Amino acid sequence: MLGKLMKYEIKATARWFLPLYGTMLIIAVINRFTLFSPYIEYRYMYAEPSVSLPGNSFFSVIRGIMSALMMFIYIMMFVGLFVATLIVTIQRYYRNLLGDEGYLMFTLPVKSWQHILSKLLISMLWHFLSSIAAICSILVLIPGEATAKIPDVFKRITELIGIHGIIILVLAIVSGLVFSILKIYTAVSLGHLFNKHRLLLSFVMYLGIEAVSQFIFMLLTIIAAETVFKPWKGISLFMLNADQFNCLFGIMAILTALLSAGLFILTGYLLNRKLNLE
Repeated sequence: MLGKLMKYEIKATARWFLPLYGTMLIIAVINRFTLFSPYIEYRYMYAEPSVSLPGNSFFSVIRGIMSALMMFIYIMMFVGLFVATLIVTIQRYYRNLLGDEGYLMFTLPVKSWQHILSKLLISMLWHFLSSIAAICSILVLIPGEATAKIPDVFKRITELIGIHGIIILVLAIVSGLVFSILKIYTAVSLGHLFNKHRLLLSFVMYLGIEAVSQFIFMLLTIIAAETVFKPWKGISLFMLNADQFNCLFGIMAILTALLSAGLFILTGYLLNRKLNLE
């Protein structure tokens, strides 16, 4: 049943994201040709004032305006992509489980944790795909000489922290994403306990969860770091060696996973015991 819920969730959200991805990549390609056209003579950028520049022509002025306009549109699309991902994450959970659709969803032979998990996994999927689309659009804009250096950068990072360090870093990022989404789900569920001003109270709840979780996270991180790295005083992130760096991020990933588990259990409890669809 979980698979069916995820399939339904993908169908309901794909119509928002796929056009966004395609549009942003098309705009990135257009910017690539307007910014790095083979007809643009970059050597004139550093020419002496006495040199006659081709940029004084009317055509060059129009090209510059169009290039600036397309870049502005691309930046707006880039920012809007992640804003849209966040909005859809909130909207799908709120409307599908706590809105009018909730009457139908909770009549299905499905556990509350399956509803939460299906929303969580699909939301993570779109966050991941949005990041991939954004990175691809940036790679389209980057000149070929710079793109060729990217493998060297990854090779250097791998040499510094090792393959296991890369794995730990990825796990820390994934656990952080899970934690961020579950904070939203928990806040919306808490806000929905009230009969009025639910959206406003959900935002207030989110601020409260954020403050408490950050306090707990920082406290436990400092305690764990002091236990692993002695003395902790005077140590900065840039002073850690590869093993210490990996250990620290491993601790952060574990703590984030534990906090995420707590939020998942709390959200499930609220849907099971405190559900208010009135």
